[in-house]
Amino acid sequence: MTEACGLVTVQRMTGVINVPRIVRIRSHSPSTETVYVRLLLGQTPKQWEEAAEALAVALRAERVGVERVRPQVIALIVQRSEPFTQVIVPPDIPADSDAVSLANVYLGETEHGSDWHAPLIGQHWLIAGATGSGKNSVTWMALRACAPLIRDGLVRLHVINPKGTELNALRPVSYRYAEADKDIVDVMGSFWETMQARKRTLAEQGRRTFEMSRETPLDLLVIDELGAVTGYGDRSLTRGAQAVLPLILSQARALGGSVIGALQEPTKDVIPQRDLFSLRVCLRATSAGHVDMVLGEDMRRRGALADEIPNVPESAGIGFVVKQRSRTPMRVRAAYCDDTDIAELVRVAGWPVSELSRTGQG
Repeated sequence: MTEACGLVTVQRMTGVINVPRIVRIRSHSPSTETVYVRLLLGQTPKQWEEAAEALAVALRAERVGVERVRPQVIALIVQRSEPFTQVIVPPDIPADSDAVSLANVYLGETEHGSDWHAPLIGQHWLIAGATGSGKNSVTWMALRACAPLIRDGLVRLHVINPKGTELNALRPVSYRYAEADKDIVDVMGSFWETMQARKRTLAEQGRRTFEMSRETPLDLLVIDELGAVTGYGDRSLTRGAQAVLPLILSQARALGGSVIGALQEPTKDVIPQRDLFSLRVCLRATSAGHVDMVLGEDMRRRGALADEIPNVPESAGIGFVVKQRSRTPMRVRAAYCDDTDIAELVRVAGWPVSELSRTGQG
């Protein structure tokens, strides 16, 4: 197999063929296994990344990803079939705020059969995918984790909902909510003003880091259809958003501000600030080029085949993220929140919000 894929070396003097050695194999499930391989002298992980498609054919696998483990050792993530064949049910919402860790929010499962967690506090999330790919599954899971914190005044939601459909259930529990263009610009501007005020407060207190409390809650800006806000909406809307969003993304993380943005088209024309998002999720994509636009250079070559995810309802919520340490793409699936789960989120998060605090509603 390795010889057919051009992954062997031949000694010039003797003609002896040197074959890479398998160190060990781990089987995570009937669909996915990891093969650890010791590279030959002179080989690089990039050579194996470039041969990933040929290796998948040779192994009769749907996909082969390449992970750099340590010097001279790589791991081949061999996906023989779809690892996600069942809808993932969201866990119960914690009753108490103390039971929630925004540094480790549960979102779903990984292809290795483990839970998929991601930090929310101190991070900005970009969730990209075609229509029907399940982008808001990720958003709803994050918000379910925040529900008791919203109720207790530790998290404030700033919701931008240009379509007026997907996130309209959040209106009763939002600190600020907007659908109309003018209101969207006002909410984003107000969010940035909150961050500036937070910066002054930290400076006056002689503190360098943000600590979540009722006096200084985490301000979470949730933007559905980010492309309509920054790229192809009304000119006054896009100009206003493009003026303030880079400031929010570049400075708010240290000040207790986080952003979750969802969009369909991740081009630079639509979202020039995409590199300022610290966590990026690529669900089913319509173009191979979109994968690297979202996840980073060469991520598709390394196994993030988001453009090959079938366009069927059963694939909603399936996509790829990049492991922070190894910079390797990993297949994941977000849990699915139905209307009952969303209603539970709103019920748990419900708390008395004054009319004055909800100015800017569309």
